[in-house]
Amino acid sequence: MKIILLDKIQRLGEIGDVVEVNSGYARNFLIPQKKAAFASEKNIAEVEAKKDELAAMSADILTKAQSRAKDIEGSECEILVPVTEEGALYGSVGTREISEAFTAKDIEIDKSEVQLPDGPIKEIGEHNIMISVHPEVSIQVLVKVSPE
Repeated sequence: MKIILLDKIQRLGEIGDVVEVNSGYARNFLIPQKKAAFASEKNIAEVEAKKDELAAMSADILTKAQSRAKDIEGSECEILVPVTEEGALYGSVGTREISEAFTAKDIEIDKSEVQLPDGPIKEIGEHNIMISVHPEVSIQVLVKVSPE
């Protein structure tokens, strides 16, 4: 399905690019999120006319994300978890627990922003994790997992 991008999307293109994507990706994600529109003649003409305005909005969102990243950078939280007698965790620490721990410290981090590429944390100790506040802005924070 051909679409025209209304926002910069990593590994896809810049504002105003006409790209071919899977129809499900376009209908279920890009178009409802207002990141793209169907690539009709009318939509292409409208995007070309508004390209500067869309770029300014995108730059404003990026600036806000960078500011928020500076506020979060260097933050850390401690999560207390139940452990066995051998020191192994009962279960694991996931994105929801990390998000809640930072929210308790008055640092708003949505669970969708927490990046755990290796899956949930299953060991006690200090773990550096990435927080992605914007597709182009990621920061590292420290999560300490301690026994209760």
